[in-house]
Amino acid sequence: MDWTLLKKLSETSSVPGREDAMRSLVAEHLTPLVDEVSVDVMGNLIGVKRGPNHRKVMIAAHMDEIGFYVKYIDDQGFLRLQPAGGFDPRQLFAQRVRVTTRTGDVLGGVLTYATKPTHILTLEERKASPVLEQFFVDVGLKADVVKERVQVGDMVTLDRPCVGCGDTYVGKAIDNRVGVFVMIEALRQLRSNEVSIYAVATVQEEVGLRGAGTSAFTIEPDITIALDVTLACDYPGPTEVDRITQLGEGVAIKIMDSSLICHPKLVDHFRE
Repeated sequence: MDWTLLKKLSETSSVPGREDAMRSLVAEHLTPLVDEVSVDVMGNLIGVKRGPNHRKVMIAAHMDEIGFYVKYIDDQGFLRLQPAGGFDPRQLFAQRVRVTTRTGDVLGGVLTYATKPTHILTLEERKASPVLEQFFVDVGLKADVVKERVQVGDMVTLDRPCVGCGDTYVGKAIDNRVGVFVMIEALRQLRSNEVSIYAVATVQEEVGLRGAGTSAFTIEPDITIALDVTLACDYPGPTEVDRITQLGEGVAIKIMDSSLICHPKLVDHFRE
């Protein structure tokens, strides 16, 4: 499999509503594998591999990632953020970020918690849980330069390379670049198909499954297979009851989540 593609997918910045760069990258690799490619009004990328009968199977993998928009630039040039998707603030301390401006410039920055240094915190202050509103981005430039180059609405994403780590890969936006990767690699290995296959790289999943819903109404598939990540909880901390999957033990087949109940016959088919 083309692991360099997974690296490119992971490292490309693409928050909900700003999926342009990801769409171009996916189109480059999807186009040679299907009969036709189109983009709908929302920005979903749809590749079709025609089959001899009228049945349709839709494979969907979202290409956006949780990230931020710039919502305010203060007089010192620090950026305050509006989340696009749900972050756990406990994971954000001192993370490097990329600020992508409207002109395509990329500024490096550091996501910083707006608090006193730990040496001078009171005991009560140390107990306080972090909230996203207390973080800001420092891009290391003077305020007038920041305001000239950065606008409210610009995209902010984590800045982390995708690298091998033991038998695994570590990087940003594995949710859900690995799903897009699996979709492309599955099509690459496909030798024949009785049904028409619609491979869809969807937009705006992290803010409410918006692209998937729109493309499903357009395509009207008989069956949809959604490729995404899930939790493992196979590490110290969660109890065994909380364990959802075990890393390295194969694909997880979803039975239900907060948004749907999967068809039991389809679940059984995948198990078999």
